[in-house]
Amino acid sequence: MKTKLTRYWKPLLTVLFGLSAFLFWVFPFLPMLSFQEQYQLFLFDTGYFVERISVPGGLADWLGEFLVQFYYVYVAGALLLALLLVVLQRLFWQLLRRGGAADAWYAASFVLPLLLWWYMSDENVLVGFPVALSAAMLAMLGYEKASRSMFFSRCGKPARAALLLLGLPVFYWLFGPVSLTVALYVLFLEVSRRRVSGSVALGAATVVYAVAVVLVCSHFLSYPLYRLFCGLGYYRSPAFVPPMQLVLILIPAALPFLAVRFPTLRRSWAVPVSVAAVAVTGFLLIVTAFRGVKFDIIEYDFLVRTNAWDGILRKAASRPPSTPFEVACVNLALSKKGQLGDRLFEFYQNGSEGLFPTFARDMTTPLPAAEVFFHLGMINEALRYTFEAQEAIPDFRKSGRLTKRLVQCEIVNGHYAVAEKYLRRLQKSLFYARWADEQMFLLHNERTINAHPLYGRLRRYRYTRDFLFSDREMDQMLGLLYTHCYDNRQAFEYLMAYELVQRDMDRFMKYYPIGRYAGYSDHIPYAFQQALVLWWTQTHSSFEGMPWGIDPAVRQGMSTFIGTYMHDKNASSLREGPLANTFWSYMLVNKDKAQATKKEMKQIY
Repeated sequence: MKTKLTRYWKPLLTVLFGLSAFLFWVFPFLPMLSFQEQYQLFLFDTGYFVERISVPGGLADWLGEFLVQFYYVYVAGALLLALLLVVLQRLFWQLLRRGGAADAWYAASFVLPLLLWWYMSDENVLVGFPVALSAAMLAMLGYEKASRSMFFSRCGKPARAALLLLGLPVFYWLFGPVSLTVALYVLFLEVSRRRVSGSVALGAATVVYAVAVVLVCSHFLSYPLYRLFCGLGYYRSPAFVPPMQLVLILIPAALPFLAVRFPTLRRSWAVPVSVAAVAVTGFLLIVTAFRGVKFDIIEYDFLVRTNAWDGILRKAASRPPSTPFEVACVNLALSKKGQLGDRLFEFYQNGSEGLFPTFARDMTTPLPAAEVFFHLGMINEALRYTFEAQEAIPDFRKSGRLTKRLVQCEIVNGHYAVAEKYLRRLQKSLFYARWADEQMFLLHNERTINAHPLYGRLRRYRYTRDFLFSDREMDQMLGLLYTHCYDNRQAFEYLMAYELVQRDMDRFMKYYPIGRYAGYSDHIPYAFQQALVLWWTQTHSSFEGMPWGIDPAVRQGMSTFIGTYMHDKNASSLREGPLANTFWSYMLVNKDKAQATKKEMKQIY
């Protein structure tokens, strides 16, 4: 057993690394895969391929998007990403070994993929970057092997120069500025052969030539020079280049030539210690990088996308939401479960922002509001927010998820020509094609659409009259929506919740009577009961004569709350425990902390 372990310890480490990466992506950070997949739409179309390949780095970008489309099937996406990291590790080890590293330094080959894994905690890092990096290392290994072949040994420096002269421009156009990594590797390789006449000059000329290729391309392409040097398809945001990208580009070129200087590990414990050091350091880097509010938002977005309403509520119960994005997702989940009126104040509320987050012109912020609008039946608003989110994608790609939502909105509105245009695009994809075919069958078939469980319901809910929509008067918009179709209980609950989180008791009491059409036959939602009792106690000295069916537990809770509040407004029991999860606490205790009015939203139309 010990002999086998000694013999196969290197491939075993690689397998463990790949398995760890797979489990990481398929379980705790599966939402990151969904996030990457939803902001592209890979098409099996000649025009799409030509569009990608017509700029430097286009093939790497195209291959990266080809891989990312499989993130739609999350297990397949996690497997592909883990395999990509394993390929990077194996290629980097080949470079280290060519540089003179002993087997005892095998752990060093995990430095590059671990740093890349850590770097991918930035949601804007595109898979085209590790694809290009893999291609660069393949090119380095190919050049090193070719330069030692019999043909190049006979032909000498002119043959190597001709290979670089023809290969570098092609490589730059296909894979982008990682060609500079290849050029640096050639420089270091030729310097290491400085005893051969002209080697240093060839290496230096290669770097100059690689830079010149980029400069020449800049005269024919309408991109800033820094983007041509840093990559068009490596990072989603065109206005920023992370320093870590430059570090990762330099490591494959430089580290192999330092391998010969690595000290010899003679002690029996040296190899296990080096492996443990790399593993622990990598673990700490990755665990600390994939934490924070950003990843909570990505997870909430994923749960909304998959309609995992119970999952949203479990997450909110274990870790209270803090941002409008998260709160809006929680409130939507409560609404879809029919619990918004009962459990509204069991979770943190930050005013109307937690029901309808303020619009911001980016690809993520409009999504929860768009989802809320869609499920409520405010189809035109859902359409606007979804369209704006897609157009705000920094690298100007289209989104499969958002295109689907646009199709649904257009079908509900009866705009079949526009829906067909979007569906034609989806039919050229791999994982959206079947859905697109099904929707194409529905077009112009009014009877089928009206009987559809989703489209038919939303057609009944949506506005049918034209008017100026005001996002600063959402209570009136919700009132119009509800009175248009009294079956839309969600609209009524959002209307009541809106007035409660705004602390507007007068409007709450004004709108409450129309709830008689909402079907509350045997139970008034608890949050509404708490508001009704509070309003009653402001004008009456006892609970006698209340015209509503208030539960005895709510009456007792109100008495306890008022007694505690009058005795000590800062009592801990008002901020923790059952009394804290009430409208009374939100109205009286947390008034200064919560946002009472909605911020002015930006105009988007």
